Amino acid sequence: MTNIQRVAQLAGVSVATVSRMINNTGNVTSKTRKKVERAIADLDYVPNMLARNFRTSKSKSILVLLTSISNMFYMEIVHGISECANSNGYDILLSETDGFLDKQIKGLEKVKNHIADGAVILESTIHDDVLLSMEEKYPVIQCCSFNEEIDLPYIIVDNEKSGVLAAEELIAAGRRKFAFVGTNDRSMYNRKRRSGFLKTLRNNKISEENIFVMNSSLGFEGGRCAVRELRDRNVDSFFFVSDMQAIGAMREFFENGVNVPRDVSIIGHDNLELCDVVIPPLTSISQPAREMGSEAAKVLIGHIQGGEKIKGYKKIFQPELVKRGSV
Repeated sequence: MTNIQRVAQLAGVSVATVSRMINNTGNVTSKTRKKVERAIADLDYVPNMLARNFRTSKSKSILVLLTSISNMFYMEIVHGISECANSNGYDILLSETDGFLDKQIKGLEKVKNHIADGAVILESTIHDDVLLSMEEKYPVIQCCSFNEEIDLPYIIVDNEKSGVLAAEELIAAGRRKFAFVGTNDRSMYNRKRRSGFLKTLRNNKISEENIFVMNSSLGFEGGRCAVRELRDRNVDSFFFVSDMQAIGAMREFFENGVNVPRDVSIIGHDNLELCDVVIPPLTSISQPAREMGSEAAKVLIGHIQGGEKIKGYKKIFQPELVKRGSV
């Protein structure tokens, strides 16, 4: 197996010289560099990057911890993280947890073991004890969700404002019975969007008997199940915490002869590209996913390179209502 000693021998230089060139840690003359490069090419030598990472404690990689890679909104954020990371010489590692504690712990061990230099946590249901194990010790930033009691930097959208925007639009459409369809209450965004939605309805004198709240799974089937469960309540307007829920609901209504938006108004959240594809096009609350991801990577890399914890850093983006044809 080719090693650095064989490269040095073929190039006629010391092992230290080869190491300096590979790691860019010292001056190497152009003549020497050419000899080493020729030896590397002739021997088809690939440096042992993992060993190098342990020696330097820098992997030039960023871990992205997320519940599921099938979540299209999260993947938009990942694009933003990747673009910023790559432009700064970093790669990204994806770690899918399915929301399980053991997978969250295993994922973040990559930071503790120097396989990654830091982490962006997209996991909305991250366990508090996992966050506590990272606080004050490792470069970590939360994106889309956060825990107010744990001192880690975070980037989010104003989720309560999202609920306000959705409620105002449905009220303006003249609807009478309103449903909020959320997901796991461990998700901060779920609680905040619901809070803004319900507060706005009550401030507009909507009676409690005309307000319905339920949680369902985040995907397509979650929306269909919500419609089935609320079918007998004559709900004529829905705010879903995800576009995929909303699209599932639209499909369920279509199959049962209910017209959207004539009979029922629907608003989703995240403003996925699919919103323009479905019929009718889905009105949705937008959050700047790529910009949030890029900002998270920029802050994290600054932390990694600067070596100082960013005390109290937070950034809150504003959501926007994107009107289409479902209201």
